[in-house]
Amino acid sequence: MPMLGGVGDVNPVDTVRYALSALRERRGRSVLTILGIAVGSGLIIALVSLGEGLNTTITDRLLTLGANNIIVLPAQGSNIQFTDADVQKIMRIPGVAVVAPFYSTVAEFQVGGTTVSGRILGIDPLQLQIIFPGIKILEGETPTPTSATQVAVGYKVAFPPAAVTSSRLYVGQPLTIVIPNPSGPKTTSYTVTGIYDKFGASVFFDADTAVVMPIPAARRLLGETRYQAILVNTERVELVEYIISELEAMYGRNVNIISPSTILSTVRSIIASFTIFLGIIASVSLFVAGLGIMNTMIMSVMERTREIGVLRSIGMTRRDILYTFLFEAMLTGLIGGLIGIGIGVALSIGFGSYSGNFLRFGPGFEPITIIPDITPQLLLGTLLFAVFVGSLSGLYPARRAALTDPVRALRTE
Repeated sequence: MPMLGGVGDVNPVDTVRYALSALRERRGRSVLTILGIAVGSGLIIALVSLGEGLNTTITDRLLTLGANNIIVLPAQGSNIQFTDADVQKIMRIPGVAVVAPFYSTVAEFQVGGTTVSGRILGIDPLQLQIIFPGIKILEGETPTPTSATQVAVGYKVAFPPAAVTSSRLYVGQPLTIVIPNPSGPKTTSYTVTGIYDKFGASVFFDADTAVVMPIPAARRLLGETRYQAILVNTERVELVEYIISELEAMYGRNVNIISPSTILSTVRSIIASFTIFLGIIASVSLFVAGLGIMNTMIMSVMERTREIGVLRSIGMTRRDILYTFLFEAMLTGLIGGLIGIGIGVALSIGFGSYSGNFLRFGPGFEPITIIPDITPQLLLGTLLFAVFVGSLSGLYPARRAALTDPVRALRTE
């Protein structure tokens, strides 16, 4: 039994020494109890930091794909058709930077002996950067905006995945486009003026499987004079909600309005909810470890009944006994929490490093590497939570020790 000061000399330092000695004397049981707290604390840090890191990663990825873009489409069953008058009307909304009308339809592209499925995007080539921020020309140049015979193609159209080297598409070659039609497929040839570098998919389209043609060429191919949709680019992301409300007031239920910012809000809400769910699961494991502390402390009180009687006989009050055993439980939670911080940080960094091997943001995107968001607030909060669980778990055993009758305790063998 560790030695304490004389009658009336019990102080916090003695309490700390006594608690540490008690943990050392029951080393095996203490290690297992502390390990349970450490695992629970580590899981909280790992799951929450990775969830926040995933939230940040996806947010950044969506922001780079044009979070300040809005697409206006005719609603199902609506007979609305967009004209240049609509373009001018939308352009007058405060905060609108660019209005780009466009056409879009699925098609097949014949490259040598290979057929590639993709999508035609009829738009002013000079405005393509709005949909695909940062896209670059790999070979050649963009089509002339007024041309009805020129196109530029995405990387996978020029370099079909299943094609041999000799069947790739070159600048200056003709590209045969096949459009499905109720009366039969419509086949047209265009001259390739440029090939875009690898880009991947955006929120709306896959640039690598797209064929970009000027609006006059798209009108001739599709036989339409009205625009199929309008892309609205805002000056700032913060203006998206306001401009969407203006568009809704302008067109009512005749249009569908899609924006990455609304998608972003939904995705972030889902990830936040999932992170909270994982944090709750990890917290439950920590409370289970707290039950282990309670069980260990109850057994410790039963084994140390005579020791409690001796402590009372040398001057320790019931309050001193209560604080001593309570501090032992707090110390268990503190040590477990500190070890858990190390485990949680290691798990977060380790999982984040390998996340790119199995996480992808859609079929056309590059792998996602999660950078865990390990904040001082998370570490401190987890540590305090571990200490709280330890204290809560030790409260009943400590009270039981404090209420032990010293006379009966001294008679215990």
